[in-house]
Amino acid sequence: MNKTYNENFYFGISDTKIYICFFDSEKNNLKNRVHFEIPGSLTNNLNFKVILNLLQKNIRKLEKDLGLFLNSGNVSVQSKTYQSIKFSVKNIFDEKKLDKDVVNKIVTSGIQQFYNNDKNLNILHVIINKYIIDDKVYIFFPDNIKFKKIILEIEFICLDKNFIDKIKNLFSDCKINIRKIVSYDYAVSFLNYIKDDTMCLSANKILNGANRSEVVLIENTSKKLGLFDKIFNFFD
Repeated sequence: MNKTYNENFYFGISDTKIYICFFDSEKNNLKNRVHFEIPGSLTNNLNFKVILNLLQKNIRKLEKDLGLFLNSGNVSVQSKTYQSIKFSVKNIFDEKKLDKDVVNKIVTSGIQQFYNNDKNLNILHVIINKYIIDDKVYIFFPDNIKFKKIILEIEFICLDKNFIDKIKNLFSDCKINIRKIVSYDYAVSFLNYIKDDTMCLSANKILNGANRSEVVLIENTSKKLGLFDKIFNFFD
């Protein structure tokens, strides 16, 4: 077998099925997929080993079909624990120029405050819905303007931490590195009513920048509580 670009692999996980999908990197469309039924529920600890064996079996099947090794991918998850939490963060400065570092620090502070107050949820997506700068509203980042007061209206898309930990453990036992976990309930809203049985199409779209207001989180695993070193790529 030959190695491949592992960002082309996606997993879709619901309460009843798991899909494994491979995207054509040149055409950016779904090329191949396999799926299997989940016996019982993923949240049931007694089912973990059965689901693990089924996942390993189907990974090997797709690898054989494609002639490729699968050692990492993105995971789209549908869960009843989905929550959208909105709040505002305000900062006042002496007059200064607005740049991504300013917003980075404000968002990072908001993430830290969130985890200090709620250790039962895991943030999957961060969206900046509005920038209110010196009482003027901007939908997208207004680069290089001078300001004194800034308010960010932020939205966190979250799932239950224990559930996410189970997902991580499942793939860890399969020797699969998770590049990014996506909330299907959030991502599917950007498909414009296109059917997504695999839950992978919407994840692929959201990870390719479908929401201009979403910031990209890169976790620093050496720190506690999932703090993040880098917040943005949509300014670039």
